[in-house]
Amino acid sequence: MHVYSATSNSRKSGFARIACVAGLTAVLVGGSCLGVAPRSAYAATAQTEAELAALTQQVNSAATTYQQATDRVNELNEQISEMADEILDFEQNKLPEQQQKASDAAANLYKLHVASPNVMSMLLNSASLGDLITQGKYLTTIQDDNTAELERLNAMHEELESKMEKLSAAKDEAEQEQQKASDALTSAQSAQAQMAARAQSEDAAEAEAARKAAEEAAATTAQMQQQGSVSSSNGSSQGSNAGNGGNAGSASSGSSTQQPSGTGGSSSGTTSTSSWKSGVASYYGIGDGFMGGTTASGAIVTESSMGVAMLNVPLGTYVEISYGGRSVIAVVNDRGPYVHGRVIDMQPAVARALGFLSVGVGTVQYRFL
Repeated sequence: MHVYSATSNSRKSGFARIACVAGLTAVLVGGSCLGVAPRSAYAATAQTEAELAALTQQVNSAATTYQQATDRVNELNEQISEMADEILDFEQNKLPEQQQKASDAAANLYKLHVASPNVMSMLLNSASLGDLITQGKYLTTIQDDNTAELERLNAMHEELESKMEKLSAAKDEAEQEQQKASDALTSAQSAQAQMAARAQSEDAAEAEAARKAAEEAAATTAQMQQQGSVSSSNGSSQGSNAGNGGNAGSASSGSSTQQPSGTGGSSSGTTSTSSWKSGVASYYGIGDGFMGGTTASGAIVTESSMGVAMLNVPLGTYVEISYGGRSVIAVVNDRGPYVHGRVIDMQPAVARALGFLSVGVGTVQYRFL
């Protein structure tokens, strides 16, 4: 069931958040105190994404130019093929006929030339000037027709050769343009691949930095909680020994240990597990094209992936999710959901463990560990 739609580039472009610890107040791991990555890291990532977008546009433009050049070459090849068929038809059908006419014309011209003394005698023996003119025109017409047949055959040859020469030249030029477009496309694709690898490397570095920051935050929180426990114990002891006797001291101590989480005093001694929250969840990686994709932390989405995507939670944070009487612990290793109102996007194994595949989108309970 497809319940989540976003491009893989959108997933990779999510910035890792680094956990912070505020003052001496008890902080729970994965709580709301989230820092922002150094400005230089954001600038570098934004610059990389801008360069990658520009290279992608360059690749698309080069691909369009290459396709246009290829279409032009194909068109010229078709024209040359048609011209070759026309030449073949001319040579097999029209040429023999024209050659016969040219041969007859040449023979007639030769006969006329050989018989020229008799022709001259015929002209001189004309009975009248009118007969002379008529016979002269007749002889001129015969000679002109014979000469025209020879010239027509030569013109047909020259026309076909000229067309073929122009088409061949156009094809050579188109193939050169096609090669240039192919080289430009290859160069742009290579640059795009290098930039994509660089972006992936930066995402992996950010994810590692976020993981280390989360570990440091957890260690700092544990240390602060330990210090808070010592302070609470010392305060309780001092209350027991001060002025009002054992019962008053015991009451003071009891009041301290029963103080609710987050109400001041000895609150730094509370448990490290955050309170349960409620939010809308979905899942991805099944039937949506994201199976096998790379998460913001560099992990690969598989059938056994026990990760989730959250927007403002440090990568590497563990979260317990409860739904329908089932609970599962997952790790935040991706950014999302990018649908308004949702807080968790689960990977296949998490959704399957909660029986969430048949639900698609629903409300779950969760807490950070």
